Amino acid sequence: MSRNNFEESMERLNKYYNEMPTKSSSANIMANIKKKKKRNWSWARSYKRWQVAALVVFTLGIGYVLGASQLSGENESAMPLESTADAPMESMSITMADEEHDQEEAMEESRILESFGNEDELKTISIVDEEGMEDEKVVNKLEVEGFSFTTFYDANFEMEQVSNEQGHSVQIYANYGDGRVEPVLFEVYKFTESLNYDQQVASYKAMMSDAGYTEVETSNYMTSFDVPGQVVEEFMFHQDGVYVHVIPVEHTDGYYFMRASSYSIENVEMIEFNEGFGREVRIIFEQFNWIYE
Repeated sequence: MSRNNFEESMERLNKYYNEMPTKSSSANIMANIKKKKKRNWSWARSYKRWQVAALVVFTLGIGYVLGASQLSGENESAMPLESTADAPMESMSITMADEEHDQEEAMEESRILESFGNEDELKTISIVDEEGMEDEKVVNKLEVEGFSFTTFYDANFEMEQVSNEQGHSVQIYANYGDGRVEPVLFEVYKFTESLNYDQQVASYKAMMSDAGYTEVETSNYMTSFDVPGQVVEEFMFHQDGVYVHVIPVEHTDGYYFMRASSYSIENVEMIEFNEGFGREVRIIFEQFNWIYE
């Protein structure tokens, strides 16, 4: 390189240096550095704030989930407690229902007493129902002039007295709340005519025949009960699905023809009454007492 060329290069460098902008000075450079740091710090601070906010939201979310789980667990654990708390209420409801049932029974007994008007004619007895369970029954006294016996029968049943030319009878009909149940559940017939035993039997069978019954071989239905008194024999009659069982019982003042009814298996609609009829006849015999003058 020649001297002239070297000098020219140095002049250009000096000129370029003198023409450099003010912002390239050290003060300007430091100012620019501070501005960049400020911008970077502002962004970093915003970033940190976002991180804090996200952390707070995340923490609240976890707290909500844990709180909901705990509340659900408390509700589940509280359910048995509520059931336990309901137990006394349920027991109280059952007790109140029992008391209401007892009150209804007391009112029914009072109604029966008022309808008959004489407490001495009624009493409560213990029985065993069709299911073998012990129960109680209000029974009404049966005592009729001209008959030398007393007994008791269901206070809701119906009693009638019937007379004809040959004698007099007292009849008991079942009534379970839907009206009288035919035929007669229990009957006692006593001849008033001066007839011997054979004549009475013949007359009784004639009455049954006139009523449309046919005599059939006996099943000894009546003698299966604990019949009070001296039973002479037993007869059985049949008509339209109904059996009539008759026993003459000897007493000091004559013969009493005791009658009970049952249904044959062909009488599908009424066969279910047999067990109830049998229980009622048994009660009548258990409460039966002869009168001796």
